[in-house]
This record gives sequence, structure tokens and C-alpha cells, in this order.
Amino acid sequence: MKDISLYGHLTIDTILDGDSEKKSLGSMANVWKSLLEIDSTLNIGLSPIDVGQALVYIDKPAARRYSKANLNLVQHKAKIFESKVHHLIYLNEMTIHDFIPALDGIITADVCPGKSINKDLLEYVDYLFISDEDIDGDLSDYVNATKGYVILHSSSGSVVSNGENEFFYKLPEELMLKGVNVLGAGDTFASCFLYKLLRNVGDIHNWIEFAHLKTTEIIRNSI
Repeated sequence: MKDISLYGHLTIDTILDGDSEKKSLGSMANVWKSLLEIDSTLNIGLSPIDVGQALVYIDKPAARRYSKANLNLVQHKAKIFESKVHHLIYLNEMTIHDFIPALDGIITADVCPGKSINKDLLEYVDYLFISDEDIDGDLSDYVNATKGYVILHSSSGSVVSNGENEFFYKLPEELMLKGVNVLGAGDTFASCFLYKLLRNVGDIHNWIEFAHLKTTEIIRNSI
């Protein structure tokens, strides 16, 4: 039994910041790395379905990232794990979906810039993560289609809704990061939330607060 299993995109990233260029693994690798930074004992399943490449520019003064990607260069059949939590990476760009109804446990997903998401797939999703940079349309459209909660997150906080209950979390001003590399921040945020979801201590309010505070800590420590 896996604790958390990851399905979807794995990218080979070329990262530019005006001063240097480096290669790195992204997408699934970001989530995997962050989860193990939080708890190295986690048993994580990895099923790369779409493997691609991305060119990423980091604007350090503005703390923003810009990218062009070809996410779907190579496809692999999904390897389904018995797992407590299943996380779907870049659901809107995923080329293979037929395995999703067969997943047991809790299903979470995120999206990236690109195609509009097939909202029929959201009926299987318990928690959907959307960055404020990636949302396409109204939040209510996602909320109405998703089985559980939608989490619209940014560097300053989150809006969380399941259609019946909605709340806001704002990161304290003094903790907001400015002028730093934000590459992978969304993946890190999802990882922090997944960890708390797995442990099931407290409620979603506590998990959101932890995700923001821990993401800030991880990014600050990586500078």
C-alpha cells in the first residue's frame, strides 16, 4: 500500500534566470521532492504518463515565472497503485484518463496553463488545485463540476470551496516572499496539502494553513 501515488506529467526543464542556465526534472519530480522533504519515510508511487520538456524563465525581481512547454512528447500506460491518496498532475493536459475511475482512495488533481480541463473528469476528484495564474473561467464552474473541494491558491493565500462551504486564507504579510524563484511553488503547495490530507489531523482549514506556511518555508530555505 502506497501512501501517495503520483500520475501524469514528468518534464525535463531548461531553466533560465538571466544569469545562468540549468537542467532539472520538473512537474512530478517537484511533487516527489517536496513530499520527501516533508517526510522522508513516505511510500510514494510514481507513474509518469506524459513525458515532455519545458523552457522556463525566472523573473527574480518580480518573483514570477514564464514558460513554454511541450508536455506530451512520450506517453506511457498508467501503472495503478493501491494507495491512500492518488494525485493527478496537470489533469487538463493528461493524454490518458481511462484509469482514473479505477483508482481507490482519495483523488486529488492540479492543472497547468494550456487546454481547458474536461470537467467530466472532475466528478472523480476530491480536491482540485488551481493556481490563480492558471484558472480558465469562473471558480464556480470548477466547484460545480468537482466532487469535493476546489482550492484556488496564490502566493498570498487561497479561496477554498465545495459549493456549500467556502472560506479564505490569507498568508500574513510579513511571510509573503518577494523577489525569489517561484518555480515549482504550486507543486510544493500541493505536496504540503497532500501530506496533511494523508495524516488526516485537523480539518481542511488546518491543511490549507500548513500548506501555505510550509511552502513559504521550503522556498525560503531553497534560496
